[in-house]
Amino acid sequence: MDAMSCEIIKWPKRAYTADLKDGILILDGQKQIEVPKLNMEIMEHLAEYKLIGFHAKGYPVTDELLIPFAGHKSMANFGVEDGALTDACFSVFSDMPKLRYLLLDGNAMIKGSGLSILQNKKIDLLTLNRTGLNDEGLLKAASIKKLTHIQIDDTAVTYEGLLSIADNGRIEPVSHKQFTKEEMESFSQLQREKAKKSALLDEQSAEECRRVLSAFFAEMTEWEQYMEHAGFEDAQAVPRLLAIWEKYVSEKPRLGHRPLALSYSSPGTYSRENFIDAEQITKNKLYIYTKTEKLDFEHRFLMKKVNNEWKIDAVHMRLDGWQRVGL
Repeated sequence: MDAMSCEIIKWPKRAYTADLKDGILILDGQKQIEVPKLNMEIMEHLAEYKLIGFHAKGYPVTDELLIPFAGHKSMANFGVEDGALTDACFSVFSDMPKLRYLLLDGNAMIKGSGLSILQNKKIDLLTLNRTGLNDEGLLKAASIKKLTHIQIDDTAVTYEGLLSIADNGRIEPVSHKQFTKEEMESFSQLQREKAKKSALLDEQSAEECRRVLSAFFAEMTEWEQYMEHAGFEDAQAVPRLLAIWEKYVSEKPRLGHRPLALSYSSPGTYSRENFIDAEQITKNKLYIYTKTEKLDFEHRFLMKKVNNEWKIDAVHMRLDGWQRVGL
């Protein structure tokens, strides 16, 4: 079946996802169609569906083959891995209004020169591992306003190029091989420094905030260990948690979060938090930054001085930028 024709394929009336791999086209995770070779006719038919996801791996997909998808209204997740795309492909993606995830690993001819056309798009994740992405291309990627994560392993990006995007406090480059863990931590530190306000850090206040947080972490870990054995129906579950809140927290209780809703995790929500930075906001407000050991989750705790005591007023997690989460 070298010349696969749409007349031969029994196409379903509708499809929402399409995955091409190892000569098989899988629609909606179920219907399988043999597609040893990809041609324009097949791409045109796929583009007629209201797809939200398309992914092809190991096919020599060219820029020309993407043209039928230009202006696709529903596509949110698009991927071509180990294809033959160049920087010209980005003009097609710029016409996809709902595109958020763009996976282009293994397209060696992509350098990143066309990324500036995506500047005002909603793309959140961009993977460019094993491409020709260079420092100039990375800088253009950093101009994409909604971008929070970009994967850059096995590219031409230098460490100097990485440092050049540290002004963008929203973006989180992901590298497991291109740069060392120490280099990535130094980049994150520089990124935080550039994002900080000009207020000089009160070291004594920062140390007091870390002490309060350490005590809170310890008591929460003890409570969660207690809950693991006692269960939610235990008579002391709520009183013990409320006592911790009274002691350390100024945040107004919110529906769905502790202490109004009970939840615990093993080995404890805060059992592996390490302090990595502090930022002065005002005389009576500080951010204390932490990272979860091994998991690399970043948090920042808003500390507020209440009646001459430092208390926790909110916690944010670095997801799509900094997002408020429950304690």
